[in-house]
Amino acid sequence: MRTPFTSKHFTVHVDPESQMEYAILSTHIAPIQQGFYFVNSGYSDDGRYLWFYCAYPPASGHFLGVIDFQTDEIHAYPETAGSGWMVDPKAGTVYWGCSQGIFQRTPHPNDSPKQIAPLPDFCRKAGVRGAGTHLTFTPDRREILADLQTPFGSSIGTFDVVSGAYHEWYRTVPGIPYNHAQMCPTNANVCMVAHEVSFDPKLGDYVLPAFVDGVYPRLQIIQRDGTRTMIPPYENFATHEWWAADGKSIYYCCRERIVRDWLDGRKPEIVCEVPIPGGNGTWHGHSTQDDRYFVMDGSYPCMGKDWWRGCESTVRFFNAETGKIVHLLTRNPVVNGWTPENPSIYHIDPHPRFVLHDTLITFTATTQGRVDLAIAKVDQLIRATR
Repeated sequence: MRTPFTSKHFTVHVDPESQMEYAILSTHIAPIQQGFYFVNSGYSDDGRYLWFYCAYPPASGHFLGVIDFQTDEIHAYPETAGSGWMVDPKAGTVYWGCSQGIFQRTPHPNDSPKQIAPLPDFCRKAGVRGAGTHLTFTPDRREILADLQTPFGSSIGTFDVVSGAYHEWYRTVPGIPYNHAQMCPTNANVCMVAHEVSFDPKLGDYVLPAFVDGVYPRLQIIQRDGTRTMIPPYENFATHEWWAADGKSIYYCCRERIVRDWLDGRKPEIVCEVPIPGGNGTWHGHSTQDDRYFVMDGSYPCMGKDWWRGCESTVRFFNAETGKIVHLLTRNPVVNGWTPENPSIYHIDPHPRFVLHDTLITFTATTQGRVDLAIAKVDQLIRATR
């Protein structure tokens, strides 16, 4: 079976500064091709299938393509347009949400999409158009966690994969957006959500959530019975969180740091600091199953701002055993004529994450003058940080 480094559809590139190698999907079935958002892996566990995001400007939104490394074929599936894409690592099938509910599709072109669950009646009647920021399975893969954004608040709950029934765990009041729901990887009764920014029509811009009892409320843990616990973040700020693989702690980004909270009352601890002078700090991060290695993206100051969608960015690797950091990709340049006044609408941040049993990292690169899916080997990064 082929790999990104032996498939005819990929081209290997070397970062001119760090000398790290990465493979880019050079066969294009869409003008824009990206790695998955960092919460979910696009890979099947056996390494045969890799799903990725596709976009066709000027149309907004994404659909999926898939690479079959056994046949070395690529397929585009426009019917997967929606949100929340999640790959079943055992079967290689993909799940996603749209205005009609939760759907599933196999990687095989002769198969058709299958509806797993309809949207609940209260969502359908209210005209809800999506079903989750990014879907995640319960540990036994019998349920799918979703966040449903409705006019009467954010509904957090699970869909039964067999019956399609929706069980609501928690609902916010209108105007309080909870999203980025992520199931605990080891406990089917616990999830994490983000109290997200909201749009203020008077200001004409997005605003951070108001402090709750003096605490920045981004980090929320919700139990199946509706119990909610707010986690006070380091220096009272947090963004882009994820579960540790053992489900006993969470990680999140805090300006120029990645921070860990053990969820047991201890003070949060700094994992690493990765400053970029003038940049916007660390955007997203991810960790290996054993918590030894981390990968993260971030912004460079660009066109007079510290961040905007499509600005110059970087991807870095941190070795927690040695405390050393290396650039996987030193600099993603601006492409497609995007500017702070005319930013990308396709969420092209690198979004790096470990995949395929922590042997590879998927991310999004613009080093070839377009938006590309990129993949790097982890072992080279470990050697570089010994």
